[in-house]
Parts: sequence; C-alpha cells; structure tokens
Amino acid sequence: MNNKKLLTCAVTGVMMIGLGQNALAHTRLNIPTATEGERSINHVVISHSCTDETRTIGTSVVFPDGVDSTILVDGVPHTGQITDFMTNYGNNAQLIFDRSAFDFMDEKSDANGNTVGFWAGGGPGMPANLNVATAIRLTAANIEPTSCATSVRVNISIVDICEVTGVDGFRDGTVELWTHAGLGTPYDRDLHFAVDAGTDPGPASFTINRDLENNPLPENCGAGVAVELKPSAAQINRDMPIKQNGQQLWPK
Repeated sequence: MNNKKLLTCAVTGVMMIGLGQNALAHTRLNIPTATEGERSINHVVISHSCTDETRTIGTSVVFPDGVDSTILVDGVPHTGQITDFMTNYGNNAQLIFDRSAFDFMDEKSDANGNTVGFWAGGGPGMPANLNVATAIRLTAANIEPTSCATSVRVNISIVDICEVTGVDGFRDGTVELWTHAGLGTPYDRDLHFAVDAGTDPGPASFTINRDLENNPLPENCGAGVAVELKPSAAQINRDMPIKQNGQQLWPK
C-alpha cells in the first residue's frame, strides 16, 4: 500500500471511531468485546467533557475485583464466585503510560497487588471539543470449560473529573459519572443526575465471549447463559478515590 492510500485509510479509521464515540456520547472502551484469552491494546475513550465549556482534568476507573462483586446469570443473582465462570479473572488490565493529555497516572491495586483500576490527571487535560483515549493492555480472561457461560460482561465504573470537589459537589460541570445507579455509594449516578427508570446506562462494559470452537458448551447447557459482573459498594468506596503517596487527591 502506498503512502497516500495508507494516509487515507488512517484518516478514515479515525473519523469512523470519532463518529461512533460521538454517537454514544459516553466514556467507553473503544474495543468493548473480545473472545476469551485474547490480549489487546484497548483504550478508555472520553467522548465529551462535563459541559461544552469545561475541560476534563482527570479520570478515575474501577474494574470489579471479583471478590465480593455482584454476579448475575441471565439477570438473576448468583450466590457463588466468579471462578464458577472464569478460570483466571483478576489482574487483567495494565495501564500504559501516556502523557498526551494527563501528566500523572497510576494503577490502583488490591491487597494482593492485582490491578483493579487506574487514574489519570494533571497536565493540560482534555478540551471540551475533543476526545481523549487512555491506553490500557487488556486481557480477556478464560471462561471455565465446565460452566454454561457463553459470555461474561464486566461493568467498568468511571468518573471523569472537570473540577476537584467533594462528593457533595458532584453535579453538571464538575463530574461525569459513568457508574451504576442504586449501588449504595456516593458515586452512584442516580444520586447526582437523572436516570431513566429501569435503566442503568452508566458503566462502560467489556464483554468476554466464549470460544465455542475451542471451548464448547457442555451438553447439559442448552443455549448457555449470559453472566454479568458488577463491583460491590465496598469496592467502589475503596477504589474510586484518587490517592497518591498515601494522600487522597480526589474527592476532597
């Protein structure tokens, strides 16, 4: 392929990503699905700022740790563990250092050193009329062969920050909450913004699909089941704040 064609393809690809993100107008992964076991460079894409005039100065991201997370099977609560459906869930994300928009960033880790999220902030931030893509290396965990799971949807809670406040200052112009409604935390989307009844549009998601060719469903599974993973309120309260060198920087 010559340079002219290569440039045309690159520009077209960027335009298509931009159109898709603007249509969603949410903070989401640019690659929201993967087949189990796949590893890729993914991005958390901030598609718009808090208002048309505000600059996004930081972001905080939390992945459910699978320890005390809520597990739903075809929408019904499951009383077991995530290991009933996945063989290697946990520590599946790694932040890639990139100072394009934010000067400071770090991973968030649990007591075992597993990555459960990340944060970024400081520096020029994101102008209201542009997008930011924060790079991560993301591995799709493997689905337990004896389970009936055809897919596992991991809900990722995100807060985009336009002004450093306490939780009592969360409102239009200070934060964008891509979080669950009704979870029972100060970061719940419905505490600060209107949420349509019966919907929970906040969190980003990463869906891991079963490799049915190499990991077929057991015969007793029929069509299989869809599994969903949500963080616990305790984890959000612990992992959503941004801390550096033991000092909490956000919320105030």
